Amino acid sequence: MKILLFLLFGGPLSLLPGNKIHEKPIEGPSISSSTHDDAIFANELVGQWKKIAGGEDANKNRVLEESEKMKLEPGAQDNLHFFSDGKCKVFGMDMELKATYTVKTVNGKKTIFIYADDDADLPKEDRETSALKFEIVSLQGDKLVVIPPTFNFLLGVYSRSK
Repeated sequence: MKILLFLLFGGPLSLLPGNKIHEKPIEGPSISSSTHDDAIFANELVGQWKKIAGGEDANKNRVLEESEKMKLEPGAQDNLHFFSDGKCKVFGMDMELKATYTVKTVNGKKTIFIYADDDADLPKEDRETSALKFEIVSLQGDKLVVIPPTFNFLLGVYSRSK
């Protein structure tokens, strides 16, 4: 319906002299993101990330303090590997999830959406529901702090692997 309305009303107007359509190219990776800023932000994630700390944000200040950190069991941490083509891997605890990812702004907060390759055949609405969503608290240099999926009272701290 939107296409039909555009063709009926907007399309012919765009052909008039002085009515040029300007598209802003997205620089960086070919990662599908909802805005230009989100795509640039997604480019900052490219690389391997190892979980170095986790715990409950008891005082809700979005900073993982020493007293809030939980001991990470050997092999129990998850690792993230984001590729520049929009693909990623989540692995650890004897599992590996191959997926694609994008960064979207949700309620004013940058969020990483990870879509499992196994769910590729699902309808778009179901894929959105089943996506792993990591809210980004901060990304500074080689340190990434996120709120993991389903556990909005926890923080996960990742370090970029060299």
